[in-house]
Amino acid sequence: MMKSYLLPLITLFAWSSISLGEQSSHYPLVAIEDGDTITVQVGEHVKRLQLAGIDAPEDQANPKLSRDLERTGLSSDMLLELGNAATAHLKQLISPGDQIQVVGDLTRSDRYGRIPVFVYKDHHSLNLMMVSDGYAVVLSRATIAEDIKTELTARQQQAQAEKRGLWGSHQAAALRWSGQ
Repeated sequence: MMKSYLLPLITLFAWSSISLGEQSSHYPLVAIEDGDTITVQVGEHVKRLQLAGIDAPEDQANPKLSRDLERTGLSSDMLLELGNAATAHLKQLISPGDQIQVVGDLTRSDRYGRIPVFVYKDHHSLNLMMVSDGYAVVLSRATIAEDIKTELTARQQQAQAEKRGLWGSHQAAALRWSGQ
């Protein structure tokens, strides 16, 4: 079930992104790769998008999972359990075929080949919802507007305090994974 978030906050996200010269368009969702990565159909091409400013645990073996194993000391099974929970939550919010609004520069990609963007379904920010619901954390190194980073951080702290999502079901592991 999609939670209702304040319209002013949605406007803040959209305005901040668009004010940086980025574009906003609607695309059909092709697939959900993990808790912070999706693919959309853009014309003839499928594009990999990363929910900008946030990070969710990995749900499959890959180089980032290897780094997380080394950094956290958590078992592969535990990290994958966190990642599977985050992916399952994003799948509750959106489904393949959904029309989603993408705000960002589709010509710019990160080191994993993903395009960092803000994604909305029915005017609700998925970036914000994943953090607010406790299934993702704010990326400290993210190059997003400071007001957005501040709001995401406040929502993360609220999710932790209220033990939402991973902060409730896997609190100790989520804390280690998040580096807090």
